[in-house]
Amino acid sequence: MKPYLSSVGLTLMMTAGLFGADNVLTPQEKAAGWILLFDGKTLNGWDSAVPWTGGQGPGAPGAGAPKQAKAAPRTGGSPAQGSNPRPCSTETATAAVPPGGSHWEVKDGVLSPCGPVSGYLTSKQDYKDLVLTVDFKTGEDTNSGVFIRSPAGKLGYEVQIWKDQPAGYNTGSIVGAGKTDKEYKFIADQWNHYEITADGDRLVVVLNGTKTLDIHDSSFSDGRIRFQYQKYPIEFKNVKMREIKH
Repeated sequence: MKPYLSSVGLTLMMTAGLFGADNVLTPQEKAAGWILLFDGKTLNGWDSAVPWTGGQGPGAPGAGAPKQAKAAPRTGGSPAQGSNPRPCSTETATAAVPPGGSHWEVKDGVLSPCGPVSGYLTSKQDYKDLVLTVDFKTGEDTNSGVFIRSPAGKLGYEVQIWKDQPAGYNTGSIVGAGKTDKEYKFIADQWNHYEITADGDRLVVVLNGTKTLDIHDSSFSDGRIRFQYQKYPIEFKNVKMREIKH
């Protein structure tokens, strides 16, 4: 029994070492060129305001900012019926946001929205060819998604987190671009893992180690990463990205 227990303990330690701590890059990930997009403590690098639709790129608003006369469109209305979002509790989240913006906060190393209204959290930087990994936890009847190559407004590729999307773009699909060949389920109220690859016109989605979609589409060539808050609860952590160099 003792040799067996020792081998089990060694296996567990090796497994823990492979995955590392939350919101931290392992030495292997650093060597492979991964970067951490969420530090587990702040919203640095992210913005919940509605993106300006008049241009692309992180410098667009500063270089010829939009005129006040035309407001940016809202990205989401009030939380879905029955959402019952929890109140915001941090100073950052309770601060006022621009019209159409939503409230997000970091608690215990987890990124999550709070209070009304629904909306998006958007990276301040654009990306093109990449591999994005993110852990998410949500309820059984959630409505959420992870966007890549999102240039403005509601555009971009939305990797769905919703089991009952009316048009059939359910979990593991990319809305408007490709549907899964069968039903793929996330595990409610537990941490799930998405790996999303965009390489040229090829888009690949892997949920909890299972490939759900592998398609070709050239609608969007680059843009920002966005997390959707349409129905509470939804939480994210371990947001990591590796750019694909050609």
